[in-house]
Amino acid sequence: MKISKKLLALIIFISGIVGFLVVLPVHYALDETSGDKFCIVCHEMDPMVIAYNDDVHSGNGKTGIKARCVDCHIPHDNIAKYALTKAKNGILEGWVHFFGDPSAIDWHKNLKNREHFVFDNGCTSCHKNVIDSNNTSAQAQKMHAHYKKLLDTPKELKCVSCHYDAGHSAGFRNYLEYWKPSYKIYDKKMIEKRIETKQKFFKDEYKPTKDEEEFLKQKAEKDAKKPAGGLAG
Repeated sequence: MKISKKLLALIIFISGIVGFLVVLPVHYALDETSGDKFCIVCHEMDPMVIAYNDDVHSGNGKTGIKARCVDCHIPHDNIAKYALTKAKNGILEGWVHFFGDPSAIDWHKNLKNREHFVFDNGCTSCHKNVIDSNNTSAQAQKMHAHYKKLLDTPKELKCVSCHYDAGHSAGFRNYLEYWKPSYKIYDKKMIEKRIETKQKFFKDEYKPTKDEEEFLKQKAEKDAKKPAGGLAG
């Protein structure tokens, strides 16, 4: 069966329109769910997003370069792996947030296992030439040479094996303590620090959690019972 040029052109045109209508919303969805503004929708991500905004990777550095969550936490091997990993993570994290117990997540343990959550090809997709650069310090060149030597061996290093604070600032460990103290004895002090941190970051948009509301209520009642300062007239 011979297809006329007009029919072929029409098929191509319609296919292009359909393809565009399919790709556009997918691209939009991927883009809108890739940054800190989306991640912070879940309260359990507050310390991560706050620490991220303290870091140069959030765009606060001198160059203004900004990395998004997916630039580090999703593999960049190929588009299929990228999309599948993003979908899998979204489903798992959404399930935990809505149907599980986010407070049971051991973020301290996850931090120790950071090599499993940050992908080197994400780092090198931006820092393309840093591994072989001669413009870095002598120590950096030495460590990068060691990194290359250990590639594909049982002792292989990851970028975050050394750059453990990359993306979330040096204060990240403190923030994790504010949200989930390692020792119960510091609970009250840590919740106070958590509230201060959230108020500073969210400002007028700060919304206390139930335990924060209870803490603030108790603090207000305690302050109200304190005797007024100054001398009696």
